[in-house]
Amino acid sequence: MPLEHPDPVWVLTNDQLSDCCKKWLKLDAIALDTEFIRTDTFYPIPGLVQVGTHDEAFLIDPLSVTDWSSFGEVIASPSITKVLHACSEDLEIFHILTGVKPAALIDTQLAAAYAGLGYSLSYQNLLRHLLNIDLPKDATRSDWLQRPLSDTQISYAALDVTHLLEAYTALKNKLEGLPQWGWLKEDCSNMEASSLYIDPTEVWRDVKRNWQLRPRQLAVLKNICEYRELQARERDIPRNRVIPKATLWSIARYMPDNIQSLSSIQDIKPSMVRKDGEVILRLIEQACAQPESEWPLPLPAPLPKSAKDYSKLIKAWLHHKSEQLDIPVELLFSGKMSSAILRYWQSNNRFSVPDSIQGWRRDEIAEPLVLALKEHQARNNR
Repeated sequence: MPLEHPDPVWVLTNDQLSDCCKKWLKLDAIALDTEFIRTDTFYPIPGLVQVGTHDEAFLIDPLSVTDWSSFGEVIASPSITKVLHACSEDLEIFHILTGVKPAALIDTQLAAAYAGLGYSLSYQNLLRHLLNIDLPKDATRSDWLQRPLSDTQISYAALDVTHLLEAYTALKNKLEGLPQWGWLKEDCSNMEASSLYIDPTEVWRDVKRNWQLRPRQLAVLKNICEYRELQARERDIPRNRVIPKATLWSIARYMPDNIQSLSSIQDIKPSMVRKDGEVILRLIEQACAQPESEWPLPLPAPLPKSAKDYSKLIKAWLHHKSEQLDIPVELLFSGKMSSAILRYWQSNNRFSVPDSIQGWRRDEIAEPLVLALKEHQARNNR
């Protein structure tokens, strides 16, 4: 299908944005997208915000607009459906500009997965499949902070929201009336409610091989990871520019007590030692000086070989369920959820649904899966 889009309406001043927002507040749905730069910073730098209605595309310039309160009112309104595609970084941009995240959110990438179109479907492939539209990709990685933007960038940005409401309508027609529509809305509501950034005090739990560390070493790891996360945010630089990810485990394992020992750890950069070395040594010392009662408890080792048969059974069961529902297995049930079920079995020698699994996945997936595992366990115990 030939590409057609109206000439975009530029929004360059606070008054223009306020006037547009008054109109958008009367609509039942708008399409949203953002363009940004994120190369040497922790936070994305907004370069453009796009809004699409059924007949117009608007380009809001965050380099000239300074008052985003009216736009915050629009995206926070529960009466306007906000349609986005693969929106996790867009949510960061909206929070940076307005301090809020969209209410009544629908992510068309999730919707496409629930409609059986595949997992992590790109926007280009979505439009090709649903609307027979080929969208150019040439401006995806361009400099969105340059001014003036090129004609190619402007066209690309406008097209990103011009057809999004059409795609949303097509997906809604496929899903409405099915259980998948309710599941999609639940997942989108969870996105609205979830934190944009991990709790700094919990980052250490995601470090690989953390289970190999003793409680005192875990206390060091916790301190170092929290410092790294907070400093990356405060300095607005990537985390690895504070402390390389590959060094976190080694610092906790060897607990260096002087600059020379810290410098000898593989992948530690001299620039990091100069800027943060003394602080890192103090954090290690503070962790070691804590009462043992304040150290983290040892973390569980990887699941034993005895769990292998159950793991295979879970994968087979989920694959069958995925085919039944025509939903990608990655969306159906995460690896963390499967591990939580096996961890409970490992600790209690019986299967149950962990409290961490809630919502439709608990009712539709976890409970029947656990029933199948119990039946399998009972047969093996006869």
